Amino acid sequence: MAPWDVTYTGLRAQQPEYGHGGPIVVGVSRGAERRNLELDDDRLTDAEFEWGYEGAGPRRLAVAILNDFLGRKVDLVLSSAFLRDVVANLPSEFELTGAEIAEWLSARSVAASGDASS
Repeated sequence: MAPWDVTYTGLRAQQPEYGHGGPIVVGVSRGAERRNLELDDDRLTDAEFEWGYEGAGPRRLAVAILNDFLGRKVDLVLSSAFLRDVVANLPSEFELTGAEIAEWLSARSVAASGDASS
């Protein structure tokens, strides 16, 4: 199985009658494996996962997705760019594939190398 053969799915449960605040779940599907995304990173402990804007919750999600996808703790500069370019623009419910993440990472490395011809 290719490392990019993964999908991250963000779901919001039905909101309570009084308004904002329903449960949020981000799932990971990798082959036959299905689990909830977790963040094992002591640098960010101040928020729950969120997306669709820039803030603490979306920052936590950006780090969690990249950590999970790459299999290591990522640099916070890289995760901030991922937050701004990807996580802040996700719709209310989303599916983000590993291929999309790999494409974003590839574009970032091309931009960082200064090669604008690709």
